[in-house]
Amino acid sequence: MWKGKGERNGDPGTGLKGGGSRSGVRGGESLPSLVRLGVALFPFLVLGWFSMVRADGSAAAETGSGPSPFPSGTLSHSRLRSDTVRQQELLRYAKGIFLARLGFGGGVAPPLWAAGVRRACFVTFFSGKRVIACSGGFLPRTPDLAREIEENVRQALHLDRRAARIDGKAARAARVLITFPGEPRPVASYQAVDPTRQGLFVENERWGVAIVPGEAKTASWAFREALRRLGERDPSRVRLFAFDAWGIQSEKRSE
Repeated sequence: MWKGKGERNGDPGTGLKGGGSRSGVRGGESLPSLVRLGVALFPFLVLGWFSMVRADGSAAAETGSGPSPFPSGTLSHSRLRSDTVRQQELLRYAKGIFLARLGFGGGVAPPLWAAGVRRACFVTFFSGKRVIACSGGFLPRTPDLAREIEENVRQALHLDRRAARIDGKAARAARVLITFPGEPRPVASYQAVDPTRQGLFVENERWGVAIVPGEAKTASWAFREALRRLGERDPSRVRLFAFDAWGIQSEKRSE
């Protein structure tokens, strides 16, 4: 959940409850204000699953394609999608940072190949099917994918209220999901979104909420749930965006 006004004590300038003015989206032609202003961070409230590339090597449904976000000479977007070894390295790194920050582990060294890979992502931690911490964004904040993941883990534990309830047992058994989103695009109605393949981002003047691909069985439910999380009673006061995404997840076992 991205909050666009005010400031969080002890963490100014992150774009979470801060980050300056928020101009509206007009004519359905602009990107969401958080993307247009270059704000790359807001926690997601994720409850379900979506089309993904699993770290065990099984294939995932393609949710869309676009220009590669990786600079020339670095690991390509398509190669990362098919390289299960590197996927598992990212997942282990995210889990290691997660445990270390909670005081349940000594951390883990970042994958060397991730240096220079500029890619936005979201990092989500599950206990069973329940989300216990999540943060991410549509725009990368660093030129290093490992640093991007580390920052998302830090923000998830610092800003997601659900993280305050994580104990040692839940932390060690937590499952990791790393999501790579495409660019949000404005839509006139939630009915234009296929929830099995696309995510729905809904924002008002205060913050935004995303429903990731596959989380909702119907677009109608996704829209209602986003309004509920926003605390918004007037559907005419929100702006809607669809986005493609793919992700990788760790196995359903204790680590």
